[in-house]
Amino acid sequence: MHILVIGGAGMLGRAVLRTLIQNGHTVKSFDLQPAPDDEVSSLIGDIRDAAAVTSACRGVDAVIHTAAYVNQNPAPQPIMRAVNVQGTRHVINACQAARIPRLIYISSIDVVFDGTPIVNGDETLPYPKHHLDYYSETKTLAEQDVIAANGTSGVMTCSLRAAGIYGEHDRHRFPNVIPRTAKSGKYTIIGDGSSKCNHVYVGNMAHAAALAVERLDESSPLAGQAYFITDHAESNFFAFFKPFLAALGIHYTESVMAEGTAMMLARAAEQWHRIRRGSPPVLSRYAVAATARNFWFNHEKAARDFGYAPTISEAEALDRTAAWAREHLLP
Repeated sequence: MHILVIGGAGMLGRAVLRTLIQNGHTVKSFDLQPAPDDEVSSLIGDIRDAAAVTSACRGVDAVIHTAAYVNQNPAPQPIMRAVNVQGTRHVINACQAARIPRLIYISSIDVVFDGTPIVNGDETLPYPKHHLDYYSETKTLAEQDVIAANGTSGVMTCSLRAAGIYGEHDRHRFPNVIPRTAKSGKYTIIGDGSSKCNHVYVGNMAHAAALAVERLDESSPLAGQAYFITDHAESNFFAFFKPFLAALGIHYTESVMAEGTAMMLARAAEQWHRIRRGSPPVLSRYAVAATARNFWFNHEKAARDFGYAPTISEAEALDRTAAWAREHLLP
């Protein structure tokens, strides 16, 4: 197929493009920046520009939409809504106008999370009435639009809800942990260490996207569905990073902050941000709830409906990520 990856210069977009090329597809990228791979045709544009998105979507057999504006600012942000919600609507409209038969949307596990603990969650979980941050709200609205569009103008749609993505070219997760710990020599754990969450290596997430786009059609079970995508066993959020810190030779002193204390500080930080604006608070209610409470899922539905299983082992993912972090995140 000829496949367009929206957000192809981002962390996941790069991996998706690489996987699609390996699978024999012709690909092109639409992003604010050119894709780094010479085998990829790069279209430079903004997802907020409906005409640019429409032009990019012409002549392709499928679209994989990975682009998003991400931060933990709890307050509504016009740019986040413009990118995550209105931008996704531009993608849907463009696919319908060109009658592109396949649209894969990269969503997030955050769409079902309001701070209430989740253990072995699956796709029967409802959307909550309220989210703890604006990002989760915008991803929910976008996913709902994508699912509602299924079957309209010949377009079949599917949403993949990614767990916490990590790996090479990470812009959010590892850059917030590795340099700070290396510089300060301190590593603070929130909670008693018993909570579990999911991560997913970027290569495994890209594999899921490739499988989904190849198997989505009007007769497949994927049409109009959402799927959680995880890979290896769930683990405590803070314990997850320790093998990477060890692989990078980072020595640190560990401290523990009680969940209640962290949540109190997060509420105060968010209140201060609402009054003073400026940069998003370092500690948020979402960050505390997502790391100190159970927040994990299974990918059994994805395995059943389109044969998803991780292809990259936990050990290999660690080696690849640590090698990249050593070069890009350490002085």
